[in-house]
Amino acid sequence: MRVLLIHTNRERAPQPVLPLGLCLVASALDAHGFQPRLLDLCFSRHPTRDVGRAVAEWKPDAIGLSIRNLDNGEYLSPRSYLAEVVEIARACRGRSAAPLVIGGPAVSIAPAQMLAALGADYAVAGEGELAMPDLLQKIRNAQSTSDIPGVLSPNAASPPAPARAPDLDRLPPAEPGRWLDIARYLRWGSPLPVQSKRGCALKCIHCTYRSIEGTRYRLRSPEAVAEEMMDASQRWGVRRFEFVDSTFNHPPQHAIALCEAIARGSLRAHLYTMGLNPAGTSQDMLKLMKQAGFTSVLCTPDSGSDRMLETLRKGFSVEQVARTAAWAREAGLAMLWSFLFGGPGEDERTVRETLGFIETALGPHDRILCTVGLRVYPNTELARIALEDGAVSHDADLMTPVFYCSPHVPPGRILELVDASARRSQMLYLQTLQRPAIPWALRAQAALRRPGPLWRDVPLYNRLAGWARPARRRP
Repeated sequence: MRVLLIHTNRERAPQPVLPLGLCLVASALDAHGFQPRLLDLCFSRHPTRDVGRAVAEWKPDAIGLSIRNLDNGEYLSPRSYLAEVVEIARACRGRSAAPLVIGGPAVSIAPAQMLAALGADYAVAGEGELAMPDLLQKIRNAQSTSDIPGVLSPNAASPPAPARAPDLDRLPPAEPGRWLDIARYLRWGSPLPVQSKRGCALKCIHCTYRSIEGTRYRLRSPEAVAEEMMDASQRWGVRRFEFVDSTFNHPPQHAIALCEAIARGSLRAHLYTMGLNPAGTSQDMLKLMKQAGFTSVLCTPDSGSDRMLETLRKGFSVEQVARTAAWAREAGLAMLWSFLFGGPGEDERTVRETLGFIETALGPHDRILCTVGLRVYPNTELARIALEDGAVSHDADLMTPVFYCSPHVPPGRILELVDASARRSQMLYLQTLQRPAIPWALRAQAALRRPGPLWRDVPLYNRLAGWARPARRRP
């Protein structure tokens, strides 16, 4: 059975993101005797034309669309990706009668809504490595698909429980070099995504990881992860790896064991991670991360106000964030800090508290990513709060960019306060990273093989973006 898997994400700012999940699905299908082919539209200039050509050449028995994001998540300059994905789905429908299956993070967030929006035959919520082989086998044998975990069809009464792999080490490896042009991503400076676990036990009100990966941590063997990275380095020349776990350092002992496993090997690479949680850090852990090869760490406290941290349900205090910052400086780790302004209960006082924290607790070499307004996603606590506050209506279409910004402090005032900060030169807005010039700057840095994190030149990015302050979508 021939299966055409289509990577629909074409966003390349700040960097193209290699489709790890779709490669995992391709490997799983191959292991079950199917014939997968991956069409990567990330660099495509004419996506619907390329879809038509691939369908004509491959003549698939089934087509899978992987959808990473619904939009760019940027309040100041929102941009939806859904219309383009709809056109890709229509191109598939217009050129093939094969069953159309949709999956990916955006589908796991709201499978029923995405199924209706794209007019697909099936939606897969959760992990496609489990659901896709079972689904295609039953389609081939003309059997009912109603009992497959995570698979939703248009006539189903309600979405079934998502598919979750209990033992990640038993899944076939992604082997991205088998399925796509990995060298092209490397030329753009993109790191190779790595998962050391799935799931998230934290309870941040705005986050979708619990819907996408579940609420229980499922851990990979640290040794297996280290071996996979070494293999990618030797086979495809990968020199940058990014851990894309929901939170890298939860559970802490797993993160420590992972750093030790990497440090024992001969891997020579730059390691990045997102989602370092201050509640799970320790001085020894950060030193181990430095020894393992981490050159860039994104920490997401979201606020420097204890009141806002409690409202956002972050699970740690400002004191723990400050301690993490001090330990990171001692370890020599470059840190990018992410702060969200405008959450429920935010007012001018809490904004000033966060800016005061940035000015007193963070170092001169730290960089700060500022986001104004929180994207409201379905099935999150923030969606419930926004409904209660009247920020969204009962019939609001959360498939399109919908944002929450506290009524107690206008976004324009937040921007004024941020721009007046003594650390303004170290700051950038999410909007800046999504400007067209930034991917080319990062590609040049990769070509020159400059050491250190790619975001260290924040003042340069601000100049390339061509603005003194960001465009304002609302007053």
